[in-house]
Amino acid sequence: MTRDALQHIPLAGAYLCQDCNSVGNSAMHCPACASTVVLGLASVLNREQAATANSVAQWPWIEAVAA
Repeated sequence: MTRDALQHIPLAGAYLCQDCNSVGNSAMHCPACASTVVLGLASVLNREQAATANSVAQWPWIEAVAA
């Protein structure tokens, strides 16, 4: 693959087309097939956002009582 074929798309602007599985940077339509069924990848892949959201435990830890 040549360097000219490589592209950089920041995660905040990356969208996955659910029709043709292409990644682009347009939230309105797919650059490959013009489909409007696109998914923002930052909401799925952003680890920093997930790490802060999961830092608080959802369930409190309760000690087991021996019977």
